Amino acid sequence: MGTPEQCPSVVSLLSESYNPHVRYGAAMALGICCAGTGNKEAINLLEPMTNDPVNYVRQGALIASALIMIQQTEVTCPKVNQFRQLYSKVINDKHDDVMAKFGAILAQGILDAGGHNVTISLQSRTGHTHMPSVVGVLVFTQFWFWFPLSHFLSLAYTPTCVIGLNKDLKMPKVQYKSNCKPSTFAYPAPLEVPKEKEKEKDETEKKEEKEKKKEPEPNFQLLDNPARVMPAQLKVLTMPETCRYQPFKPLSIGGIIILKDTSEDIEELVEPVAAHGPKIEEEEQEPEPPEPFEYIDD
Repeated sequence: MGTPEQCPSVVSLLSESYNPHVRYGAAMALGICCAGTGNKEAINLLEPMTNDPVNYVRQGALIASALIMIQQTEVTCPKVNQFRQLYSKVINDKHDDVMAKFGAILAQGILDAGGHNVTISLQSRTGHTHMPSVVGVLVFTQFWFWFPLSHFLSLAYTPTCVIGLNKDLKMPKVQYKSNCKPSTFAYPAPLEVPKEKEKEKDETEKKEEKEKKKEPEPNFQLLDNPARVMPAQLKVLTMPETCRYQPFKPLSIGGIIILKDTSEDIEELVEPVAAHGPKIEEEEQEPEPPEPFEYIDD
């Protein structure tokens, strides 16, 4: 579990087994072991399995690929868009098998889990085994017996964030410096409704216009507290040199971090934001129950 890069070499022969159950097991092993890593070797093993003649092997390959590519971008994993299109194709194909469709639907949900703000991890931030996550993934793999068991995967979701707190456990206004281009860990672009083809402009003209509109991308990004920070991004996260706050533990651990205030000035705190969910309407007065009566059947 601590060395996911070793899994593809161990499972590579099993992924080509004559037994479809072994191939399915190899696919799920790759997905669970390399979850959230974007491992290229694992993806290369799963890619031919998405066209397997046995439908439940395809289902396992689709789910496993989403487990590996959760929270990956085009920069960190170039094949993520290719698999996203594959999921959409399988879901919308009326003639495809139900098992493959179910796998593609689960894969699409895993890839977009938590609004791209969570990843799948079987370990805590300090490297210890996180038992609820292990149990959640274990029960999730039994969805073939009863499909609602697939919801247990949510136990393995881990928020990818850095939340700085002061001595009073309140969030001060502070920024973190991500020393990489913003597109490396950016949110995926929203889906666009296909428009009618424009007759006046050719595709070459459109590409030229896009290239002209592109501005040079900065080599760093400042993130406000609390910040969405992916596991790979933690390695390049630092505090600005002029920042008044210093973390008690390394930022590379992520999660909730206590900050030490090195200035005597008044702190600026992050204002709490009200949730935008549905509001509970005031209960209307219910009518009183009717008086006792005797029912007579004519």
